Amino acid sequence: MPLVYRIQKAAFVATLLQGEGARLFGGRWNPVGVPLVYTSTTPELALLEVLVHADGTPLRDLPPLVQVTLDVPDELVENVSIDQLPVGWQQVPAPTELPYFLLPRLQPSYPALAFAVPSVVLKTSPSRNLLLNPVHPQIGRVTVQTVVPHVFDERL
Repeated sequence: MPLVYRIQKAAFVATLLQGEGARLFGGRWNPVGVPLVYTSTTPELALLEVLVHADGTPLRDLPPLVQVTLDVPDELVENVSIDQLPVGWQQVPAPTELPYFLLPRLQPSYPALAFAVPSVVLKTSPSRNLLLNPVHPQIGRVTVQTVVPHVFDERL
């Protein structure tokens, strides 16, 4: 099973597999109203994703964060290659139709629970973002391995 990482607000750790923030606000890979849990295959990519979404907020002003390590069953992960992605997937801001790209795959009956996609922050990296479908019937097979406080290096 692959380990994946997520850096998030400590206040929401009890609901981390519900995808509530993504449901409320939408994201690159999901429209508003559709829950999704964004994780990364390395802690470094998870950190970069937090930094790029801090929108200029000084790191010392961010609320307390934790780094979560999750274990996801290999057989429930679908790799989405770059050539399968719609044109413009890497644009900032994302094209308005991009959040709907995964929608057919986010149905509870779809075999995959998670989707490995490239990161816009590091397009050519072998690291991937792994998007978890919290309404998939196999979400209970994702296990939390660790939850530790995340403290930014003061040099950042």
